[in-house]
Amino acid sequence: MPDVDLATIADVRKYLSDTPFASHTISALAGGSANFTYRIHLKNPFQGKETFVFKYAAPYVAASGGKMALSVERQKFEVEALRLFRKMHADDDVITVPAVYLFDEEAHVMILDDCGTDARTLKQLVIDEALPQIVAEEIGAAIGRFLGRIHAWNKNVSFDMGIFSNNEVGKMISALVTYGRLISTLSGRDNIAALADPGLDIPEGKLAVISKLAETRSFEISNTAEVFTHGDFWPGNIMVSLRRESEGGTLRLEKLCVLDWELAKAGLRGLDIGQFCAEMRLLQRFYPSRQEEASMIMRSFLLAYRGSGPDEALARVAIAHIGAHLVAWTPRVHWGDKEDTRKTVVEGVELLVGGAEGTLAWLKGSLVGNLM
Repeated sequence: MPDVDLATIADVRKYLSDTPFASHTISALAGGSANFTYRIHLKNPFQGKETFVFKYAAPYVAASGGKMALSVERQKFEVEALRLFRKMHADDDVITVPAVYLFDEEAHVMILDDCGTDARTLKQLVIDEALPQIVAEEIGAAIGRFLGRIHAWNKNVSFDMGIFSNNEVGKMISALVTYGRLISTLSGRDNIAALADPGLDIPEGKLAVISKLAETRSFEISNTAEVFTHGDFWPGNIMVSLRRESEGGTLRLEKLCVLDWELAKAGLRGLDIGQFCAEMRLLQRFYPSRQEEASMIMRSFLLAYRGSGPDEALARVAIAHIGAHLVAWTPRVHWGDKEDTRKTVVEGVELLVGGAEGTLAWLKGSLVGNLM
């Protein structure tokens, strides 16, 4: 459709007007930064459903206002990943992914299941309320089993990695936003306010270890075809729906929905594990009243994922990636005050060095010790 700007609600309504998804109400959804995402309320139900999610991939990062280019090819990987899930994944009444109802490759539009108007991201849920222990454990275990199954797809004779081996944009982004920024963050070259006046003064020996690890991991991200990975596996991409059994009754987990598969690719299992655990660690540090819930979720996640047994190499990649995430992201996303941000980055340094050089005993006592 010519002369339509799908970054605006008015033109989204125009785009939908002659489709089964014509809508009377369209509202922008918060949370993501790469795409323009809306909840659409249909004039007439489609397949018994009244709301869907409309996702438009512009040729730039949505949050940048057009200043940062980003390949629209990313959407093709997401669609293929969601379709692959439907083919490979056994039915699960607790955790799933949104079904794709429309993919307009020319307009770069997807229409997906709405995970629920009452659903919240796992990150926001942990911030918002004190979860019963049984719910926190159930959430973590469900996510761990889910990720374990995803990472084991390559063992199935019917599995074909297909286009995911060639998601070069996904590989580039995964390497750049963590390992590509470690030394420039720690050295002060990136001029991040929270890490300046004074600088962190990280010892040269530790910087050398981190520099070598960053080079190694960046190479592995670009060249490893270990397994199928999500690529952006964090609590902000996992929607949670809860229910109460009765008025004032027990809170239960109803459904989990895993979103945003644009970075799905052949990659390293430890990066998915590490990213999830890093964000849970940030919740522990910056929301101390939620430390117990975050710890329960992370513990049950790792125990459920572990599956076939201890894996030292996997644990080292995961713990180092937690460190990389704490260093690269904490000072760039507002979590708390300057002092706490600096302490968290310093913790990230220690996890990076420990992942590279730590003893087996250190690894067993680390945040990912349950993988051991």
